[in-house]
Amino acid sequence: MTRTPEVIGVAGTNASGKNTLGGYLVKNFGYVHVSTGDMVRAEAMKQFGNIERETLQKVAPAYRQAKGAGVFVDLALDGGQRPIVVDGIRALGEARAVKKAGGVIVFVDADPTVRYRRMKGRARDAESQKTFEEFMQLDENERQAGAGEADYNVAAIRDLADIHLDNSGDPEDFYRQIREKLFGAK
Repeated sequence: MTRTPEVIGVAGTNASGKNTLGGYLVKNFGYVHVSTGDMVRAEAMKQFGNIERETLQKVAPAYRQAKGAGVFVDLALDGGQRPIVVDGIRALGEARAVKKAGGVIVFVDADPTVRYRRMKGRARDAESQKTFEEFMQLDENERQAGAGEADYNVAAIRDLADIHLDNSGDPEDFYRQIREKLFGAK
């Protein structure tokens, strides 16, 4: 990238480092960080009283179907704050909303065993009790739950992404990739 993107949409696999990327952009480049995952968790708590991954995988597509496939991104961008990084892009409608706003999509991935270890360590909810096999099944559910604009379709977003980052290594390697691929700096 040669110019600083005003809008960055971050997609990726579960526990790959999407929030880490957002936090790094806030701290080092002055971005405002909005997590669509936080929005979905708030709606899940309101509707079901929990934030288990299975609940989130029901709430998000239903909310997108009711309010529009890009609703979470639209809500994040409504305030007009720039530069902004919106993480947790999981549906094509969300990716398209980022692109419509002139933004770029960054896809973050990491080795599944690394992601599983991170998920266990963050102990966000009962997901930390999942076996590796259960973790991988939930991961598969988000890769492509359907072809609609409001469905989970991380695989299609990966193909649509402008930039790909691998967060399997140490944090400094990840930060270096961010600087180089997003800002053309070392």
